This record gives sequence, C-alpha cells and structure tokens, in this order.
Amino acid sequence: MSNNIDKNKKSEILTDLKSLGLSEKEIEVYIALLGLGEVGSSKIVKKTGLHGQFVYNALGSLEEKGLVGHIIKRGRKKFNAKNPRVLERLAEHQKRIAQSVAEKLNQIMVLPAEQEYEVFQGKESYIAHEFELLEKADENSELLIIGGSGDEFIAHMKDEFKRYEKIRRNKKIRIKYLGSEDQLEYLKDNAKSRDFFEYKVLPGLFTGMVNTNIWQGFIAFNIFGEPVTSFVVLNPIIASSYKQFFETLWRLAKK
Repeated sequence: MSNNIDKNKKSEILTDLKSLGLSEKEIEVYIALLGLGEVGSSKIVKKTGLHGQFVYNALGSLEEKGLVGHIIKRGRKKFNAKNPRVLERLAEHQKRIAQSVAEKLNQIMVLPAEQEYEVFQGKESYIAHEFELLEKADENSELLIIGGSGDEFIAHMKDEFKRYEKIRRNKKIRIKYLGSEDQLEYLKDNAKSRDFFEYKVLPGLFTGMVNTNIWQGFIAFNIFGEPVTSFVVLNPIIASSYKQFFETLWRLAKK
C-alpha cells in the first residue's frame, strides 16, 4: 500500500475494504493502481512487492468486481483503477445478496406444525450429546458448521476433545466450517491440526456465541452461554434446506 498513507489511515482503509469483501492482495493491487495510473503488471508487482501470480489473480478478480479495467497497447495489457465510487455499487450488490439470504432464511425458519426437537442444557449433557451425534453419524459423512465460537466448543470439551477427534478421525467424518474474518487464525490452526477439517470465511458474517451444526437429518443450534445449551431440530426436510443454504454461502465465501 502507498507509503503516502499514514499508518492509521492505512489500517482504516484496509478494514473498510475487507468489509466489502476484498482480500488483502486485492486491496494492495487496487491501492497501488490508484497511485500508478495506467501501467503494466510488472510495475504493479514492483510497487506492491507481491509475487506476479498473486498480482495477476488479484487483477482478474478486481476486474470482475468492476474496480479495475485494462486496454491493449502494442500487444501488452495496461491496467488502470476505476473510480473508487464503484465501491458503492459493490456495497449495493452485497446488500442485495444479504436481502436474498435473509428471505431464504425466513423461509427455512417456518417449521412444520408437527416438529420434533430436543434440548440439552448444561456442560455434561451437552458433551454427552455431542458424542451421541458422533456415534450415530455414518462413516465418511460430514458436519457443516456456520459461525459461532469454535474455541468455545474445544473449551467445553476439555480433556474429552482428543477422544472426540479420535472417533471422528476413525469414522472419517469431514468438517466444513463457515466462519467470520475474526475467526481466521483459529480456523487456520484447526485446518493444520485437525484431520478432515476444511474452512472458508464469509466477510460480514456475524458469529457471536451461537453456532449452527448441520448433520444428515437434523440440525443443532449451540448456545455457548451459562449454561451451555443445545437445541436440536429433528427434521430431514429442514436439515436438507439448511444444507442447501450452507452450500450457497460456501460458494460465496473465501478461503
């Protein structure tokens, strides 16, 4: 990022652009182009200090977002940054996505008249139920998780966490975790230390102390308060709807 921007302003810009869904490398390239004008990719590489492939990837995604354009001069591509007001259109696009997602969620949350559910309250009850879910799950199945404080799960499991992971690993149950940007380091650590663990980050996702676990045939809402409480909805149709919703968000999210 340009050295002409003071440290505090640079941090504010970085945070604001991230909230609009731009990656750090996209931000570096876009800010560099704002100061360079119309240039080839080699000058952008030099300005940002990024590897050439990262710059090319960022330029491609920035063009898709309408923030960068290019022309061909003497057989070479020349790139230029579009007016920053394009960011307003990007924010509007995200708003429309959020509205669409909210509408789908409202449809999903209309439960059938006859609905089976269970409530597990307190640490011992919660832990016992987590193992019950794991034992019931088919081999090579998957657990889909939306938001929440993953470290709270580990904190509540304590010494039982290793046993939980051993069972999950032996049954090859995959975890796909959709988290927020403030969970990124936690998710990276888990991806390194836990087998069959995959994650993506959805900019703007609110996590808080509640997460949603989607299993085959049922879903669980875990509230990490005092006491910890798990509310389980036993309905294959609802679980299937949530799974479709999860996959939609997964496609929008970033690694």
